[in-house]
Amino acid sequence: MDSAKLNDWMQVFGIFALVGSLIFVGLQMRQDRTIALVESLASRSEVIADLADMIGNNEDLWIRALNGDELSNVDEATFHAMTEAIEAYFVSIWRRSQGIGGEASMNSATGDYAYALYTHSGLRRAWKNQLEYWSARDSALGVESTGRRFREQVSAYLAQLDNEAPPIPAKKRYVFW
Repeated sequence: MDSAKLNDWMQVFGIFALVGSLIFVGLQMRQDRTIALVESLASRSEVIADLADMIGNNEDLWIRALNGDELSNVDEATFHAMTEAIEAYFVSIWRRSQGIGGEASMNSATGDYAYALYTHSGLRRAWKNQLEYWSARDSALGVESTGRRFREQVSAYLAQLDNEAPPIPAKKRYVFW
């Protein structure tokens, strides 16, 4: 076999090897994505269990606060800590969705959180307090908060809900995640 034919066969073999390796990389990426999704679902389950435990340990406070009842300073502090945990849950879902190219919609984490704010006056009051605090903090420090985009989307959906004024269900739901 002359060197030209050998070179041709080596190039054909090289092309097949390249295609085979690309197929392998594609399969590996699919498997890695599936593993990441399963781990994400397991992590989400753990967070939900932690949130349920937190609410269960403070159920009377949680219900009173969501209903907009007056709270003592101690209860107000506990409720704000609870709302921070709930918001962190929604932010993590939102960031995960953004990471995979998800679009914002009323059926997204920001839409779900906006609806929870719309239906629970106490949660909305806590949200407003948080927005005022972050705005003052960011202004004082001369920085722009990393959660600004999340809050802007939630605020936009909340304004849309206020404008459209859909009816609030008669039976209040105290777990909304």
